[in-house]
Amino acid sequence: MEGALRTAKAFLLPGAIGVLILYFIYHALAGDQGLAAWSGLQKDESSLEADLDKLKLEHAALEQSLVRLRDTSLDLDYVEEIARTRLSYVRPDEVLVAVR
Repeated sequence: MEGALRTAKAFLLPGAIGVLILYFIYHALAGDQGLAAWSGLQKDESSLEADLDKLKLEHAALEQSLVRLRDTSLDLDYVEEIARTRLSYVRPDEVLVAVR
């Protein structure tokens, strides 16, 4: 009986350690943050960086537009351009032609 108990203890600790090692290896390879998901995460990162670059360009264009519309540096030609393009403003002696 005592020999069987020693044999069981001799296999129990290495077996538990082996199970823990397998558990961590599985999650390192197939988990949400594992190697299998890594390429997907990299694609997401590059897509988000492209979106960020696009938003930075839009922000710069809006900032430039704001500079032209401020009281201290009001650009009247720009105001007229906005009124004509976005609001379809025309003078009474003009004809509006829509081009698509």
